[in-house]
Amino acid sequence: MEKVLSSHVGLKINEWYYHIQRFNVPDAEAYKEEIKSLLDNMEENQDLLLYFSLMEFRHKLMLDYLKPLENGKERANFRELAMKIKKDQEKLTGLLEYYFNFFYGMYEIENYEYLNAITFYKRAEKKLSLVSDDIERAEFNYKMAEIYYHMKQNHMSMHHIAQAIDCYKEKDTYTVRQIQCSFVIGLNYIDMGCPEKATPHFEYALEKSSDNSTKRLKGSALYNIGLSYFHNDERLMAIKYFNESIHSFKEQGYEHLNKILDPMVMLTKSYFKTDQNDLGLYALNEGMELAEKLKDDIFISTFTILKALYLENNVNRIKEAMAYLESKSFFANLEDLSKDAAMHYSKAGDIERANESYKKVLYFQHQIKRGDCLYEI
Repeated sequence: MEKVLSSHVGLKINEWYYHIQRFNVPDAEAYKEEIKSLLDNMEENQDLLLYFSLMEFRHKLMLDYLKPLENGKERANFRELAMKIKKDQEKLTGLLEYYFNFFYGMYEIENYEYLNAITFYKRAEKKLSLVSDDIERAEFNYKMAEIYYHMKQNHMSMHHIAQAIDCYKEKDTYTVRQIQCSFVIGLNYIDMGCPEKATPHFEYALEKSSDNSTKRLKGSALYNIGLSYFHNDERLMAIKYFNESIHSFKEQGYEHLNKILDPMVMLTKSYFKTDQNDLGLYALNEGMELAEKLKDDIFISTFTILKALYLENNVNRIKEAMAYLESKSFFANLEDLSKDAAMHYSKAGDIERANESYKKVLYFQHQIKRGDCLYEI
């Protein structure tokens, strides 16, 4: 049988990546299977085989985002592939080195390893000059904006997201990324103390997600609108949208998706902050049960803190759970939880514990400011 040219397979892999970037699962799956059938008859080219492995890794990232399996089977295969590629890291040069670091940074974000993620992204940035495709550069800027948001480096996040969304808006086929960019812009506005500026971006995302096949984004859009109301001290409206978000996730069969835990946490907080303690207890128990089922230690710790604060008055349990989150460098979350504690203790007239909690707020704010110094350059 005549050997298949590696250049031909390389072009096919590029086309495969095009569909991955657009979250076009049927076409991406078709290209993947076609390329796998070509590899057996391809002339020997180790770089191209590594390129295929990297793209298979990115393909799984897409599927893991869009269609995570309830039984965790996909995630297990995903880890195995990630480890396999990491072993070949020393063989990667040029553009392949860019793809490795960029894709591995995405993997670390999904595992809540934000400092590791930004380390890989900064390594990828050193090779960004090798990337000529506008959409690939937009992908990089979007991911940088996302990680800077998580680390509360809001101005850096806005700098990158502005570059990303300008590119995506020029393309009709990148609706998912346009929605996600709107999320990042709005969330940064909330962190900057301007929830009223966030709402139009979230409403735009909700409108877009209603027409999009990726219906999971509707639940996130509703959740983000709820956040705008929450941070504007309109708690009853926030409760309405958090409930709608949870319902949307469940309606689409996404109860096994960790993203549903975000509105569950905020719904729990909102009920307790409006003195609806019975509903708060119900929301907390439902959230904790699901977090334990999903084996999400970050959310288990978060619900543990809320329970110890609002129901048990257990200071030691709060400290233990906060220590775990601090070990994972979740300073932004800890700042918010410390504010919750300070306000709760102030309302209860416990001035000593309120002062301790406000000191914690300042401490975590300081750690957030140090964020730019914690990753490799």
